[in-house]
This record gives sequence, structure tokens and C-alpha cells, in this order.
Amino acid sequence: MKSTYKIVPILLIMCGVFDAETDEVKSVMEGDSVTLNPDLTQIQGIVLLLWRFGDKGSTIAQIDGNDILYEDYEAFRGRLQLNQTGSLNITNVRTSHSGLYKAEISHNTGTSYIKFRVTVYESPSVIAGAEAEMKSVSVKEGEPVTLHVPQLQGDELIVWRFGDEGKLIAKHDIEAKSSPLYYDERFRDGLKLDHQTGSLIITKTRTTDSGLYKAKISSNKQTSYNRFTVTVSEPGLSPGVVAVIVVLPLLMTAAAGVLFYCRKNSELNNQKLKISERQKETSGISEKLKQMSEISTQLKQMSKLNLI
Repeated sequence: MKSTYKIVPILLIMCGVFDAETDEVKSVMEGDSVTLNPDLTQIQGIVLLLWRFGDKGSTIAQIDGNDILYEDYEAFRGRLQLNQTGSLNITNVRTSHSGLYKAEISHNTGTSYIKFRVTVYESPSVIAGAEAEMKSVSVKEGEPVTLHVPQLQGDELIVWRFGDEGKLIAKHDIEAKSSPLYYDERFRDGLKLDHQTGSLIITKTRTTDSGLYKAKISSNKQTSYNRFTVTVSEPGLSPGVVAVIVVLPLLMTAAAGVLFYCRKNSELNNQKLKISERQKETSGISEKLKQMSEISTQLKQMSKLNLI
């Protein structure tokens, strides 16, 4: 079955004949898009342009006069966009789309070919989407946690990555109707990817599972990104008890300081009391000495009178 779109006449008034002796290499990450843009500036009087794929050269799209036609090729269904310049855009690519692409151009003086070699790969680098909203999730060690993403709409490719380095941990190609794939041994079969929602479930968390999680969901219409910061804490007391444990030493320290101050203040008062008592005793002794001095003076005076 072919689908036909009417377009304005292709403005390809070219001159000369051109054959690409070497393939132009294109590399793209799975789920992204790639554009194959042949240089037709040296070709004159184009009659028909065929885009072929694979070593067998199966036709996937063509420009025939004023018509753009797409072949009913299962692997490319809904992914191709061919414009009047001959440029072919392929959206939401899979690894199965790796291979040889050839633009076959029939013109007034013969047939020319322009070739592209496309490689679709899983990049080890961090995926894009830094602008996506960051969601924070906290969980106790040993408990499960689910990282929710927006509801799926069709034949999406779901890719989950972990850590700042963006290590691939899970992938599900819904279009391929295959089971989800898991890649990282560190999770020890502790991951489950919900094939209906795209959400990732860590069934039994460990503290080493703490970190950054990124989800990339690609479809023929759009690509979305989701980011999560997961914190897995060690099991223990409730937050209220933990707060008491943290505050209690401070209260005890403050109480000890108060007791120390009270004890020192009491000691100081006792010292003042003793000094006051000693001052009174000294004052009494001084009074007695004064009286004795007066008595001594009087005795001396009486003694002088007797002598007279």
C-alpha cells in the first residue's frame, strides 16, 4: 500500500551527473532522529528519486514527478518524512535501522547514486534532558520504590539510565513487542519496568541505589525526559525519635551547664558567708582589744596617782 502527498514541483534544475563513490557516515542514538540530505546541486533534469534501504536495496520512499510516495515497509511505518529537496528524515530510530541508505536519482542523462551508512547505537554518555523537572524520592532501605513517568501513548522506546555517568540499566521497545531488558548487575534482579506505563520499580532498595535516574521516552511524535533523585536511607527509628536523639544531647549539655553554674554560685555564696563570719569575729576581737587598751591606760593613770 502506498500513501501519496501532492507537492509543488520540485525545484531541481541541476546540471551534470554525480555518483557518490564513498558512503557518508551518520551515527545516531537509539530513539533520536536522523536526516539524510543528498547534495543534488550537480544533477540536472531529475525524473525520479528512490530511497532504498539495506543491502538488498528495498525501496522505502520516492519522489515521482509531483508525488511523494512511501512504501508500506513495517520497520519504517510512521517514521519517514521526505521533502521536495530529496532530504529524508527518519524519526525514533532503532538499532534495526542501522545499515546502508541509497538515494537513486534518475535524470535526463542517466542514473546517479548517493549513499549513506547509518549506525544506530546506545550511547554510554549521559542522555539529554537536563531541562526536565527533577523529582525527589526518599525511601527506607529494603522497601520498594516506583519512579513514575507520563502514561505511554503508543509504540514508544523507553530507556532508563542511572548515575551521573548515565549508565544504561533498563530498556523496553514496545514496538518490537519484546520483554524489557535489564543491563546492570548491581541491582541483582531488583528492577522491574512496567511495560504499560514505562515506570521503573526498584523492588528492594539498598543504600547503593541512591542517586540520579533518567528516563527517555521516544515515539514517532515526540521525545520526553524525566529525572529523579532517589535517596535510600538505612532502616532505623522514626524521624520523631531521631529528632529526640539529636536534640537530647544538646538539652543534657545545657542542663549540665546550668547545674555547674548553680554549684559554682552556691560555693561562692558559702565563701562569702564564711568571710562575713570571719569579719564579724575579727571585729569582735578588735573591740575587745580596744577595751583592754583602755583598761591598761586607766591602770597606768591610777598607778601614777598612787605614787604621788
